[in-house]
Amino acid sequence: MSALQRVSRRARRSIWILDAAILGSTPAGWPETRVRARSTALVEAGFLALGSFLLYWFTLAPTVLWGDDALLQVQAFQGQLRASAGSHPLWVLVAHLFTKLPFGDVAYRVNLVSALFGAVTVGLLDLCLRELRVSRPARVATVTAFAVSHTFWAHAVRTEVYTMTLATLALVILFALRWQQSGHPRELVFLGMALGIALNTHVMVLLLGPALLWLLVVRRQALTPRAVGWALIATLVALIPLATLLWLDSQRLGMDLLQSLHWALFEFDGFNFRGRFFRFAWATFPRDLSQWLGYLTLQFLGPALGAGILGAVVSWKRLGRSQALFLALLYLVPAAFAFAYDVGDRYVFYLPSYLAFALWMGLGFQWLWQRLQARPPAWISPKGALYAGLALIVLLPVLTYRLTPELLYRYSPQFRQVRRVPGPNSHYFLLWPSRANYYDAREYAEAVLDALPEDAVFLAEPVLATPVRYLQSVEGLRPDVTVRFCCWDVEEALAEAGERPLVVADLAEGVYPVAMLEERYQIQPLPPVYVLTPRSQQHP
Repeated sequence: MSALQRVSRRARRSIWILDAAILGSTPAGWPETRVRARSTALVEAGFLALGSFLLYWFTLAPTVLWGDDALLQVQAFQGQLRASAGSHPLWVLVAHLFTKLPFGDVAYRVNLVSALFGAVTVGLLDLCLRELRVSRPARVATVTAFAVSHTFWAHAVRTEVYTMTLATLALVILFALRWQQSGHPRELVFLGMALGIALNTHVMVLLLGPALLWLLVVRRQALTPRAVGWALIATLVALIPLATLLWLDSQRLGMDLLQSLHWALFEFDGFNFRGRFFRFAWATFPRDLSQWLGYLTLQFLGPALGAGILGAVVSWKRLGRSQALFLALLYLVPAAFAFAYDVGDRYVFYLPSYLAFALWMGLGFQWLWQRLQARPPAWISPKGALYAGLALIVLLPVLTYRLTPELLYRYSPQFRQVRRVPGPNSHYFLLWPSRANYYDAREYAEAVLDALPEDAVFLAEPVLATPVRYLQSVEGLRPDVTVRFCCWDVEEALAEAGERPLVVADLAEGVYPVAMLEERYQIQPLPPVYVLTPRSQQHP
């Protein structure tokens, strides 16, 4: 057999496998038993999860990042288990185990947790779509669009808790759908256990409450006392680790029961999130509405967005009232919560609603696929249209995320003036999800520690301070330096510094009290930081 014949045979074989994996068909000459083995639910979900993991692995951040990422990397290294709302004990436990891996630095190992659970979320989404009887081509299109959606992809390549959170939420939805379909007590027990596991990860699982309550109402005939009892036991067993941590926290901090519950639901490191909830106001409604639409459009560009809207419409006819309302509540409640949640990173809290939107998307792609098969256009086959659609689903968002920041940076002076993180790749940081070869945070933190005088007090906003703290806490660099978050309590920080050298990270108006500092101190640039010398100590 010639080399050309071997290449041709391998190409045909690859096409057969692709057809079997995506279309579920049996190509001529391909053994039926092998196709059947590849068509099991777990194999299909695993195949899609593996593909997404490879994407996240190749675009994974190689080291420490900014802000919460670096803070979480330190927590994972130290294994800080707490039960407060922002502590995420299950994530910390898993991430701490990943810090023991024998390759990469600690930050890279913790970043891998996000990639792994991002892939798990994709696989579970495929299983949820199967429960809705979505065909394989529509499922592949849906999970592909979700895997490259902006916020999810960006959080699957960096240290954050949200891919694990979405994986546990997807697990809850999966067992809810299975119980809704079968009414079997076993699925209700699994649902209870999944709820307990999810609560160990993030309190956002409570946003699924109205949708789950609706299912319990419409399937109340399947709620036997025995099934309910076992489901409650499963939930409580899964909550034992969280309850134990909460008890230890209450003993350590001297909290009563109500204070402990408030700690678990609303607090983290002394910050109370409760006042940020439900901040709906007509004055900010236009801004909030534009953000919601903008974020949703950014996630699912082109056909994916259209399929999701279409799926929301056809779900009422295809699924029936009870299941369609379940999906509507899965989307609307988390979206409404994020809409009125007054925090700077509000966009992240839309993530649970995107999981529900993806279920609508699957129904929309299913409708389009059925119409394409029933009335195929003369100029392209249904299979060709499917592959062209998949290419568009991938290329449109990827090219948009990659080219938009470059065009804005080149042709928009306003964009160049927007305050961003330091480093040569700063203009890509927000819009380009990939973090491959991104060393800006590490290089900045190393430059800061090299520049700081001995025994200095370094005042910096959390975004810039945390990678410096990472190098101190994890890698043991410059223990003589005190890194202090700035600048809501700048007077206290300046007083505590005493006679120690004072250094500030930046002179950005609105972040640092530049006018006050200039009045009291002579400010001397010492790139990448600024040294403060009290004017009272200067010689005439």
